[in-house]
Amino acid sequence: MGRGESDEKSKMEIEEPEPGFCDKFRGFPKCIGFIVGNEFCERFSYYGMKAILTIYLLEALLFDDSTSTAIYHAFTFGCYFTPILGAIMADSWLGKYWTIVSVSVIYCLGHLIMSLSDLVGPEPYPFRGPSPSGKIPGAMIGLVLIALGTGGIKPCVSAFGGDQFKDGQTKQVQMFFSIFYFSINAGSLISTLVTPLLRDDVQCYGADCFPLAFGVPAILMVVATILFVLGSPFYKKNPPQGNVVVLVSKAIGNACKNRWNRQPGEQREHWMDYCDTAKYDKKLVRDIKFMLHVLYMYIPLPVFWALFDQQGSRWTLQAYRMNYDLGPLGKMKPDQIQFVNPALILILIPIFEGAIYPLLDKCKVLNRPLQRMCAGMTFAAGAFVAAGFVQIALQNTYPQPPAQSFSGLRVINKANCSIQPTFTPALPGNDPPAFGEIALKSSEKLYNVPVGNYTMEFACADASAGQAPVRSYTVSLPDQEYNTIIVTENQQGLYAPAQFHTEWDKPDKADPKMRIIFMPNPADIGDNVTVRIENKGAPKQVYEVFSVGMEKATEYVVKEPGEFNVKLQYLNAAGVQQEEVVGQYTVDHGGVYSVVVSKPGLEYNVDNYKDAEPSSMTILLQIPQYFIITTGEVMFSVTGLDFSYSQAPKSMKSVLQAAWLLTVAFGNVIVLIVAEARLIKDQAIEFFMFAGLMGAVTIIFAIMSYFYKYNEIPKDDEEMEDIADKPTTNGDVENGHAIKDGYDNPALTTDGPVTDGVLAQNTSYITQL
Repeated sequence: MGRGESDEKSKMEIEEPEPGFCDKFRGFPKCIGFIVGNEFCERFSYYGMKAILTIYLLEALLFDDSTSTAIYHAFTFGCYFTPILGAIMADSWLGKYWTIVSVSVIYCLGHLIMSLSDLVGPEPYPFRGPSPSGKIPGAMIGLVLIALGTGGIKPCVSAFGGDQFKDGQTKQVQMFFSIFYFSINAGSLISTLVTPLLRDDVQCYGADCFPLAFGVPAILMVVATILFVLGSPFYKKNPPQGNVVVLVSKAIGNACKNRWNRQPGEQREHWMDYCDTAKYDKKLVRDIKFMLHVLYMYIPLPVFWALFDQQGSRWTLQAYRMNYDLGPLGKMKPDQIQFVNPALILILIPIFEGAIYPLLDKCKVLNRPLQRMCAGMTFAAGAFVAAGFVQIALQNTYPQPPAQSFSGLRVINKANCSIQPTFTPALPGNDPPAFGEIALKSSEKLYNVPVGNYTMEFACADASAGQAPVRSYTVSLPDQEYNTIIVTENQQGLYAPAQFHTEWDKPDKADPKMRIIFMPNPADIGDNVTVRIENKGAPKQVYEVFSVGMEKATEYVVKEPGEFNVKLQYLNAAGVQQEEVVGQYTVDHGGVYSVVVSKPGLEYNVDNYKDAEPSSMTILLQIPQYFIITTGEVMFSVTGLDFSYSQAPKSMKSVLQAAWLLTVAFGNVIVLIVAEARLIKDQAIEFFMFAGLMGAVTIIFAIMSYFYKYNEIPKDDEEMEDIADKPTTNGDVENGHAIKDGYDNPALTTDGPVTDGVLAQNTSYITQL
């Protein structure tokens, strides 16, 4: 071939147009739809269950904040540690297909047990048992099985999808992983919106419907398994070929053993040089050295994940105590706010790849992977600073107890005139606390009354009202407590029954607390008088029945927020059961309420008074911290994976993926330890502590990055020939014919047997794995 002909051919090759969008789907294996559908359903089931897990631990199992956080992160640790086991199982024993199928069965069983465990309880629950202690064993078993299931599947499905493509289908593989990544985020996004709705908007046995909220993810996991099995006739199924993680571990163990047993004075350049090269290939030893050089940079990374994964625990608990009302948009559930992360991921990755990174490259700022990872870690620290300030503002809305040696007193006016309460004699001091004039059906609180026993007087502010005052009313005010006095009237004039002890603090959980203060004489109504309160949205499920006495207060009960009917139930003179609605009242998240039932004339009155204000700080104030940490995730996680793959030989990419997942696992261990240690009582201080820890680690990582020498991976012609040209003896099999060598196809690779170029371009989807 002459020079001109060669140049012409080269020109034609250069000018060959890029394949169109539709061209990327040509030659797509028929089975890909089953794999993508399986991934969508499995991610829906996982993230749907995980979204409501913290609130389930808090509300259904009645764990406190720290224990709920510890269990959540122990579960997440299991989800990111068990992929190592799944990879070894797939590559050493069962192969990817049978590993996915077998582990999916365990996965489904875990979801089923989680759903059924919440059906344990006293009547009317179908499975009789104590609550919550009867639910806990099943819930813990379910979480263990789900962790094994999702961990076993995690390293296999993506690699199995990559196995289905033939050599030369680079564009098709790229398109597959784009679709695969979209299915992951779509499943995550939809499930974090849907399962909290199922939990909160449906009532089961008078409480949030966790059996349904866990049951839907269980159904989706069953569908995922069925979809995957249905594609079986179309799959290429690789036989197990040995796991590279196991091989590398053995080689490192051999080097350590030989170094320990070395002859006195024997020194080698690198401790891996002590590995027995008669037993392990020299190229493997060389590649492990490159891999260890990258792993050194992984040491600080778990701290990032310690912060990032608190979106589902500490941040959800923060949202739990905020106001969910979005005005005309309705109400957001506290566990729904987590959807902001996958939504922002889908928005920010194209923006960063298409605009921000090219601009940074032009400006020569943050244009190296390690620099961008440092920036991502800085953003994570900033997110927790923002969360800390939000927490401070939230805590400032909490009611405070009276100071030591002081008490609180509230007077409620139920008389037909404005009243003036006074202490007789007046309280001591230059500026003693005193009540002002209190209008009808209004109330006033004093927070700083010295502890002691006092005499009070209640009189109509307008003397012409003609009502006789209450004189010599004795009130006892204990240390750091609140009490309520209700002033009403009888035939003789104004009247005040004995004081009522009142709770001042917000409820431990987000749901409101309420009680009934019943003023009439039940004997004037009938026999067996009770008061039933019932949520108008679920009257047969959310209710409470109180036995009442004249001028007595019931115990506080915790119920779902909403509008309630107040019903009187009694036997009339003829012995017939009567029931009548005497009023309504409304309660909101985080509030404490005293509902006063009175009968000043022929009609009953139902008046609702706030003992503690409901949550007032909008949940939308969490969006900035979600935006900041998601920005950090894009710069840290996506860039970190690209850095890892570019700095490691192809044979070590699966080992780095395993190590990357372990950094996530051990990051969750950090949160578990902090939560269980309970050394920090103030949540805002804990957020600032994590921000400071991340800041310190970022500085350390920046120093490590400055001195890091980038690996120069040698071009290994023999490896490339092995991958592209070498005839296979035990590789992929389709219709009985070998079509591709199985040399570097471990289950832990993120995207199966594809080229380095594809590996470099298609790692972002792992952020949601």
